[in-house]
Amino acid sequence: MNHLLNRISGLTIRSSNHQIRNYSLKSSSLASTRGAGSSHGNIHNINNPISNINGINSKGVKSRFININDISIRHQSTANALTSNNNNNNKNNDDKTIIAIGPDGTKYSIPMKPLGPYQKHRHAPKLPPHIVKKRIKHLRIMTGAARQIRHSPWRLNLICQFVAGQTVNDALRELPFVNKVKAPLVQSLVQGTANSAMTKHGLLKSQLEIVECFATQGTHLKRIKTMGRGRAGKMYRRFTHIRIVLREIDFPLKIMQCTSINQRNQWVKKMELAKAEVEEYQVEKEEIEALEREAEAVKKQKEV
Repeated sequence: MNHLLNRISGLTIRSSNHQIRNYSLKSSSLASTRGAGSSHGNIHNINNPISNINGINSKGVKSRFININDISIRHQSTANALTSNNNNNNKNNDDKTIIAIGPDGTKYSIPMKPLGPYQKHRHAPKLPPHIVKKRIKHLRIMTGAARQIRHSPWRLNLICQFVAGQTVNDALRELPFVNKVKAPLVQSLVQGTANSAMTKHGLLKSQLEIVECFATQGTHLKRIKTMGRGRAGKMYRRFTHIRIVLREIDFPLKIMQCTSINQRNQWVKKMELAKAEVEEYQVEKEEIEALEREAEAVKKQKEV
C-alpha cells in the first residue's frame, strides 16, 4: 500500500511540474497566482502586459507579450498609434528593418525578423490586445449586402468563407477560378463595395481587406413535394442574404503580427503596391482638377 501511494505521489509531482513548466512560458503572473494551497496558475497579468528587455517581468517570470522596446515599437495613448523607438542609422541595420507607413501617415521602423530574441520560444509572443483594438477602432470601413438571392445559404456560405480574411485584390483575382455557380455574384458584390469605399472614403482596392463575409437564410417559399404512393410533403425554396464588410488595412500592424519572414515579405510587397497605386491616383486626381480649373477659366472668359 505504501509503495502504491509513493507511486501516485510521484506521478502527481511530475504532472504538476509539467504544468508549471508549460505555464511559465505563457503566464505573466504565475508567481502572483500561486497561493498557499495551489501549485500553479493560469491567469495573465492584464495591468502590466509588457515585459522587460530580456522578456522577463519584475517577478522573474517570462511574459507572453512582445516587449515594445525590443521591437522598436511603442504605443501612443493620445494618437492610438505605434511610433518608432529605434533611431539607429547604422548601415548594418538598414537592411534588417522595414519602413512601414500607417493609415495616419506615421512611419514605423520594424525589424525584418518577426520575433527577434523570442524566436526559439515555445509560445510566440504577440502585441498587447489593447493596442490592436485601439488601432482597429480608428480604421475606416465599408459595408455591402445582397438580399433575397435564390440559392442555398449553406452553399453560398462556402464562397463567403473562402473570401473572408483576404485582401480585396486577392479575392477579385481568385474568385474567377472558383468552380461555384454564385462565385460571380460574390465577386460583383466585393467589386461594388470596393467602389463605394472609393467614392466615400477615397480608398483603393489595394488598401482594403475583407473582414467579414457570411451568408444567412432569407425568407423561403413553401412548395409541395410529390412523393410515392399518392403522398405529398413540404419543399422549401431557399433564399439567402449576404453581408460583407471591407476595412482599411493597417500595414504596420499586419507586418508586426506576422510570425514568419515570408509572411512579412508578402505584406511588405502589398504595402509597396498600395503606396504606388495611391501615388498614381493622386497624380491623376491633380491632373483632372487642373483640367477642370482650366475649363472653368475658359468658360468665364467666353461669358465675358
